[in-house]
Amino acid sequence: MKGEFYGIGVGPGSPDLLTIRATQVLQLVDVVCVPRSSAEKEVVALKVAGAYIPQTTEIIEISTPMTRDKTVLQAEWQRGAEKIAAYLNEGKRVAFITIGDAMLFSTYTYLLKRVQALAPDAAVESIPGVTSFAASAAHLNVALAEGNERLAIIPAVDDPAQLRPVFDHFSNAVLMKVAGKYDEILDILEEKGLQDKAVYVSKLGYPEQFVTYDLESLRGKDKDYLSLILVKREGF
Repeated sequence: MKGEFYGIGVGPGSPDLLTIRATQVLQLVDVVCVPRSSAEKEVVALKVAGAYIPQTTEIIEISTPMTRDKTVLQAEWQRGAEKIAAYLNEGKRVAFITIGDAMLFSTYTYLLKRVQALAPDAAVESIPGVTSFAASAAHLNVALAEGNERLAIIPAVDDPAQLRPVFDHFSNAVLMKVAGKYDEILDILEEKGLQDKAVYVSKLGYPEQFVTYDLESLRGKDKDYLSLILVKREGF
């Protein structure tokens, strides 16, 4: 018997934004793998998708540490893939759940490569999820892009100075993972005259969701990891 491996994007945070396919698969698999960061008090993806997982389903944690150290990350991805492959080689159906979309800035994609090498006969299905920026635009009733407008999706975690040419060449931008470099990002937005043409969104779909157009009010304050900034050159 060959196993079946599913990567499931569970959306931005609201349980009612999972796709029908995602909920169907969660109810039929034998094992659900959840990403666990040592910094997390709770597993976010499991909190979002938990209502769709039968109590009889086995749940295992896959370590996904919050670090930029590639050696540490690759070692953990390999260990996680080995756990998953062991179940697949027994012929079991295994799902890995991840916030947002399975194929965008997701640990799932790193695991998938290793799982396919360890369990090459297993069937694989990647199930898309609603992205945080798509959900944010819908919540605000504002288009991410219209007509010939160009949209950039950028993980703003390294050098915010690299955002300058992005703002020069793209009408609209999604800045993801902004918590660590927020003040530097805000400086660039001010320099480009875009501070009043941006909106900050945090933990959309959670009870503590937060939205503000007053980005300056957040300078110097702690930000949640699940935060982003939408920028529209023409304003909101």
